[in-house]
Amino acid sequence: MQKLRKQGLVADLWPNIRLMQLSGLFITQYYEDNSTLMRLIRKIYSWITAILVFTQYILLVIWALTESYDADQRAAYSVTILFFTHPLIKFIYFSTKTNRFYRTLSAWNNANSHPLFAESNARHRASTLARMRKLLMYVGSITIFATVAWTVITFIGESVRTVPDPESENGTITIEAPRLMVPAWYPWDVMGGLTYYLTLVYQFYWLFITMSHANLCDILFCSLVLHSCEQLKHLKEIMGPLIELSAALDTQVPNAEALFRVPSSGSKAPLMENEEYDNYNTNYNNYRNNALSTVAGGGGSGPNGLTKKQEILVRSAIKYWVERHKHIVRYVASVSEMYGMALLFHMLITTFTLTLLAYQATKIDGVNVYAFSTIGYLVYTLGQIYTFCIYGNELIDESSSVMEAAYSCSWYDGSEEAKTFVQIVCQQCQKALSVTGAKFFTVSLDLFASVLGAVVTYFMVLIQLN
Repeated sequence: MQKLRKQGLVADLWPNIRLMQLSGLFITQYYEDNSTLMRLIRKIYSWITAILVFTQYILLVIWALTESYDADQRAAYSVTILFFTHPLIKFIYFSTKTNRFYRTLSAWNNANSHPLFAESNARHRASTLARMRKLLMYVGSITIFATVAWTVITFIGESVRTVPDPESENGTITIEAPRLMVPAWYPWDVMGGLTYYLTLVYQFYWLFITMSHANLCDILFCSLVLHSCEQLKHLKEIMGPLIELSAALDTQVPNAEALFRVPSSGSKAPLMENEEYDNYNTNYNNYRNNALSTVAGGGGSGPNGLTKKQEILVRSAIKYWVERHKHIVRYVASVSEMYGMALLFHMLITTFTLTLLAYQATKIDGVNVYAFSTIGYLVYTLGQIYTFCIYGNELIDESSSVMEAAYSCSWYDGSEEAKTFVQIVCQQCQKALSVTGAKFFTVSLDLFASVLGAVVTYFMVLIQLN
């Protein structure tokens, strides 16, 4: 058995990855024991989970198709079906796109820091870890609370349902219904006895595992976006010191040696390796070839008496900033590719779900189980898309502010290399980084407002048709 070496994003997201493994998602990597037998056992466990999850969903759909007798019942069953469609889509999507997931997680395995900025990089990584852990804890607590609340509310009030009266053409009667968390058709008796309690346990498991699948995938997406936000903050933070350092190359600077006395200057961490990025490197590569090539051939100690090693350190710091920003751009594109289609389905389904929930909210006539259920659905569904949008909006804001940070620093006191560097940064940062839903929309607070607007429109049409 070989000890698993966790590095980069895998180490940062390890609690989330471990929970995803335990929930039965098809993750074949990140295990210490990769023997043939253990891989087979893990695949069997994942397939059993998939069968249990999809079987209950099919039984729910069968019930909705065969036991819906009026518009209110059809709306209620449709909301339940749409609500649990999210986890199933994410289960299928994640299980079939694991290679994209592995590729995105490995993006930061070799993203080393620069000796002059190691302290800043470490501080922002610690901030990323803290925010990831809080997000996992908060959403995990909400998942547990929602499961328990759903179970408790099942045993409150009467367990009845309305069906057509066989003795009256237009009449209805109320009959006893099995007290289950989710209505579903079963080929066995669920009104009482051992089969009822086994079905109840099965539904509790299904409820918790499906909500866990959806929320763990959502947490993963938000954590990946959060990581890019903190890296952009890191680049903004070192922009000013970087320009000050570059000024020491060809401009007289008082106490130039003090610029190199930073807490992390003794770090032995290697520089980030230069990697090609075909779709985003035209200007950056021209700059690197023309301006930074002086590292190899530049001579002299400059007006501040800098040593050759210090000159190389300054120029390598500029290269570090450029390469790190290119890496973030490539990483954000990978996140969009990994999760974009799932986001598209999530927003489409959520729009219809919220429309039906708005219609159901008009039927609330007091403080009862129906009111709590409808409000619970509504708050939970809104919370899901708001979480996506708030982190997507943060990414847009942070990437947009990079250009402002570059222009606001004292670039006019820097070297010619620094002035060219700032010009290129402003060019490349004119378009903010963002995560898209299969390129149909951008994940931001504007999307949240658009979804609410669409819900209001569809709701008004539904009311008029009704």
